[in-house]
Amino acid sequence: MMNAFSLMLAGVAAASSPTEESVPTGRQGQEKPPAIVPAGPDPVYPADFYKPFQPQTALDMLERTPGFLLSEGTSVRGFGNAAGNVLIDGQRPTVKGGGITEVLRRIAASRVERVVLLRGSDAAEAQGQTLVANVILRTDAGGSGNAALTMTHTADGVVSPAGRVSFARRVAGWQTSIELSGEVTRYPTDGVYLDRDATGTLTSTRREHIRAKAPEYGLALSTSGAVAGGTLTVNLRLNKDGYSSDRGIDIFKGAANGSPDGRRDIAYDENGRSGELGLDWTRRLGSGWTAKLVGLGRVERYVTDEDYVEADYRGLSSQRETPSEFVARVTVTREGDHSVRPEFGGEVAYNRLSSLLDYAEDTGSGLMPVALANADTRVSELRGEAFANITVKFAPRLALEAGMAVEFSRIRVSGEAAQEQSLSYLKPSAALVWSPSGSTQLRLGVRRTVDQLDFADFAASVNQADGRPLGGNSGLRPARVTRALARLDHRWGKGGAIAVEAYHQWHTGLLGYLVLDSGDQALGTIGDARQWGVSVQGTLPLDTVLRGARLTLDGTWRGSRLSDPITGKHRAMDDIAGQSVTAEFRHDVPALKSSWGVNWTAPEEADVFYTGEVLRARSHARWGGYIETTVLAGFKTTFTAKAINGQDSSRWRRFYSPSRAGAYTGSEERNQKQGVIVSMAVVRAF
Repeated sequence: MMNAFSLMLAGVAAASSPTEESVPTGRQGQEKPPAIVPAGPDPVYPADFYKPFQPQTALDMLERTPGFLLSEGTSVRGFGNAAGNVLIDGQRPTVKGGGITEVLRRIAASRVERVVLLRGSDAAEAQGQTLVANVILRTDAGGSGNAALTMTHTADGVVSPAGRVSFARRVAGWQTSIELSGEVTRYPTDGVYLDRDATGTLTSTRREHIRAKAPEYGLALSTSGAVAGGTLTVNLRLNKDGYSSDRGIDIFKGAANGSPDGRRDIAYDENGRSGELGLDWTRRLGSGWTAKLVGLGRVERYVTDEDYVEADYRGLSSQRETPSEFVARVTVTREGDHSVRPEFGGEVAYNRLSSLLDYAEDTGSGLMPVALANADTRVSELRGEAFANITVKFAPRLALEAGMAVEFSRIRVSGEAAQEQSLSYLKPSAALVWSPSGSTQLRLGVRRTVDQLDFADFAASVNQADGRPLGGNSGLRPARVTRALARLDHRWGKGGAIAVEAYHQWHTGLLGYLVLDSGDQALGTIGDARQWGVSVQGTLPLDTVLRGARLTLDGTWRGSRLSDPITGKHRAMDDIAGQSVTAEFRHDVPALKSSWGVNWTAPEEADVFYTGEVLRARSHARWGGYIETTVLAGFKTTFTAKAINGQDSSRWRRFYSPSRAGAYTGSEERNQKQGVIVSMAVVRAF
């Protein structure tokens, strides 16, 4: 099989080459092997290490960094605690909502001098992350950019485009970059529903055809320069996105034989706009001290419309949501090679959401409004936090990281269920970091965090396709999580890496589904829970078997337990998959300036426990593959096949009355297929 792929790559190289004379032969055509990665507490990967991977952007480089998995951040409260695990020249990009990926995509690979993986106590800019990538840029880099065009073919026979262009250069002493992007993603889906009663008898069959698309357009701009003795960085992001679908469902009584007995049509449309502005001013104070001021503002607007029509019934809903967030943060940190490195700071944040839901049903007498709890809601939160962190080096190979944060907040809900509550939390953390050698590090840590509330849960919503209206709960409080972990990180040779982490979490005030006094189902506090697991990220070079080949793995295996307030029995937490595993085999062929690879995603399964229903969702295993080449000078071309075996998923809903503590009344089984996705992407660096 490997020989066959090598021959295929040779054919691609020959076909793409303009002349035979332009193709070097023999030893002169061989690229040097990756540079040896220096051993040390913080592994360093110079730019030469990534050459066999043919990177075009800094994002490409991080995706090929051994044992590193890019994180955009977590859903905990606070700008600092929700940090992603990427720094640019030692500074965290002042972005949220997926912005780190965009920042890395605007940085041409030619501008990157090296990538340093910070393990342990060198990641003050990304508190709570166990492994942080610090992307160091070349100081002598001039203007650079890249453009990408992707054409994607989906199972419905439609070809959808995606494109982006970015450019960076110094303008009047300010390092400036800009990116324009646009794409349309399609989701052709066919499904079959099987409805059964309590005895297991098939009562109806539904055949579903969905044609959906999701357009997205964005503008990102950043600039950085000297201001008032420090460095000011400005990040601006503007996005417009949407999702629309038409679902046609043929309904059969019993098995799907002959002509359908009924028809259901559901039209869904969602449109959103968002704008984000981030400011970061950093100044050196002397003696290793640095001050940083951060400001971030984000405003969004979403409109969702759904029209459900079946025989003599119609359901019509329209929801308008306008969330916003504003954050101001100040930190003073001592950096450098000091035995004691403190950090002090504070943060103030204001979050707000206005939501209005109009929901009506027509059962033959015209559209009649349906009342749901908190259908017209405005919720706001003013939060303040003060924190202090310290890193102490007991010995060259042993360090302690400790911290304490205190948070105060006031949540105010106005509307039909007006309510105000004041909250306060202590958030301590501690970690012992031991580096017995330059290639191995062990971390033992514990940290308490507070989950971020989704303000949309304060307001009513409705899922007409599943027949599930949800009321809003004005008394929501965030869950608290205490996480203890043990992590081992080991690296060797020219790209070998493995990181194993075992963790145990205690969740206090966990959110789940319950029945409000109004009788509506809604999210609320259902009790305490525990979660535990093991995660593994590894990169295994296979040069002894096949030169230029490597295997990467990212896997997490989990378990959880809570006492169900409805049934009184123990069960798993909502939407916690028992496993999440991806693996990739990649073979780089420098002589052909090409690579190929195969990837696999393991099946995942998780349950969600509503008050009268248990929903089990399962995504089946998926295979993919790709071939990429740079034989055409200045261009990187990638052919990709995703879900070669199909994007199949299944769902099983089990119903009970009057609640899950009552009698089983029937089930609904759904099996969906989306088919293979084939794409060709061409990237040009300039």
